[in-house]
Amino acid sequence: SAHSQYPCLVPSMAVGVEDATSSANITLRVRPHVTIGTLKEQVFQEFGFHPRVQRWIIGQCLCTDGRSVG
Repeated sequence: SAHSQYPCLVPSMAVGVEDATSSANITLRVRPHVTIGTLKEQVFQEFGFHPRVQRWIIGQCLCTDGRSVG
């Protein structure tokens, strides 16, 4: 498989960030098994958005913290 040939390859995910006054796009390095809760913590550490104020929507689905990205 591609993962065994390229173990250091980590997929990227483009993320749109919005609040009441502005929006931005960031790119996160993520693995499919990572949970939304873990991503919230990563965004908090890297960008300062507290996990309580983050809402993750993939497709048109509001995601719970236990859901994986995959």
